[in-house]
Amino acid sequence: MSESEPTVLALALLGVLAVLVIVASILILSGGKFYQKIPEKARPRRWFVAIFFSYFAMFCLWFPVWFLDRGSLIARLLSVMFGAFTVFIAAWVSLGRVGAILLPVIALIEWAMSGRARKNRTPE
Repeated sequence: MSESEPTVLALALLGVLAVLVIVASILILSGGKFYQKIPEKARPRRWFVAIFFSYFAMFCLWFPVWFLDRGSLIARLLSVMFGAFTVFIAAWVSLGRVGAILLPVIALIEWAMSGRARKNRTPE
């Protein structure tokens, strides 16, 4: 087996996986028979699938452009968009995990800020 055969095999498997992800996402987002056959308690939320599917689509658009011409304006613009999307998803996931811990802290800060705003208000 030459060195290029494993690479071609890996790329082919990743291509098949990408096609399967696209088909499954479209079937779920359409809400048709495939989605209805999923037990109600096991159904994914369609907005959740839509966010991650659009992230995947953004990656599929960004990566070839970035790989072929890293210095171009469109590659830089897509890199910024992809980076912002990545930061959004990372913040969403991390806040979902630590949100319960930080909720009392956030409430305390809001309470302190509203008290300061009441103090600084001038009477009419």
